[in-house]
Amino acid sequence: MYKPTFSPTPLPAFDNLTEPSLPEHFSLLAWNLHKEDFSRYIDHSIEHLIDIEQPHLLSLQEAAIQFEQPKFFNLPFVMAPNIQSSNKQFGVLTASPHHNIAQHQCLTHSRELGFTTRKAALITEHALENGQILTHVNIHAINFMPHMYFKRELNLLWYLLSHKTGPMIISGDFNTWSNNRLRTLLQATAQLQLQQVTYPDHRAIKTMMRKPLDHIFYRGLNLTSSEALSVPHISDHNPLIARFQQLPYGL
Repeated sequence: MYKPTFSPTPLPAFDNLTEPSLPEHFSLLAWNLHKEDFSRYIDHSIEHLIDIEQPHLLSLQEAAIQFEQPKFFNLPFVMAPNIQSSNKQFGVLTASPHHNIAQHQCLTHSRELGFTTRKAALITEHALENGQILTHVNIHAINFMPHMYFKRELNLLWYLLSHKTGPMIISGDFNTWSNNRLRTLLQATAQLQLQQVTYPDHRAIKTMMRKPLDHIFYRGLNLTSSEALSVPHISDHNPLIARFQQLPYGL
């Protein structure tokens, strides 16, 4: 496995079927795919894999793509890879049938265990129907490192977000397997005035040491519903779905 050879992530190949903005009511699915190979689904939507309505935003971690792959789950996508092999790239991937603009590909400065791979985050912007711009951050946080490195990497990412105004969603696998990590994450999201998505039934959420690893945070939107799906036959993580309503402009 090698460090990826390109940065920042390339722009998506939109086609004439791509919608210009997210609708008033839209949904986001966050899911760590655990490096599963979904190449057979390049031309099939995610509804062919799990029984859901197509989300408007897919926030995927440990996604795997072939070089020059045009779509993921039949959607245009942008990717921030953290691992590259001879014929594949792995990393965080944001897919949507709606236009988005890649802003930053963020590799962690630290390598896990001091010498192996980095982790990645991807910042994208999405036009909303109400005229605002949604900032979305898709993150797979660093793991297997002391807390001071976890906190430092969050601070570096937060610096890029500190000037962002308007609606925001941060989603992904945060590797919050300790009280210190979870506390640091909640303090950081509070600095950005983000709220945490909660779930009527949280039992499907991936945990380690009884701490949830996957989260969705948001601001400037109304959360209308949420759910954690149980599909253990696909990945060691389960998908999280949050459904939002845009607020009137200026609120």
